Amino acid sequence: MHKHMQRGFTLVEVLVSLVIFSTAIIGLMQAGTQNARAVYIAQQKQLAGMIADNQLILATHTNAPTQIGTQQDSVQMAGRQWHWQIRTEETSQAGFYKLIITIREDGSEQIIMTRTAYSEGRA
Repeated sequence: MHKHMQRGFTLVEVLVSLVIFSTAIIGLMQAGTQNARAVYIAQQKQLAGMIADNQLILATHTNAPTQIGTQQDSVQMAGRQWHWQIRTEETSQAGFYKLIITIREDGSEQIIMTRTAYSEGRA
């Protein structure tokens, strides 16, 4: 009688290797998703920062008299609509004002960026 040796993997070995491989792939996919989300958030913050800087420059370099209160509007940048709000407050130093700007993306109430600037008042 001839003995035939069978070579190869058993069903259990194949299933165990598939479980290990699947777990590794799921981990890589989650890492990729988290990385993509981090890039999106960084891009959002960068764009919001540029909008905040632009609006603060416009608010502080105008000939219009300084007014206490809130101004708001929206602007488009990078194909998206952004809402900004500037709140102007008096400070303890006469003639100087505090400007607080907040930026959020259209359709969201989440504030992405808040910046503060100080400006000499204009009459």
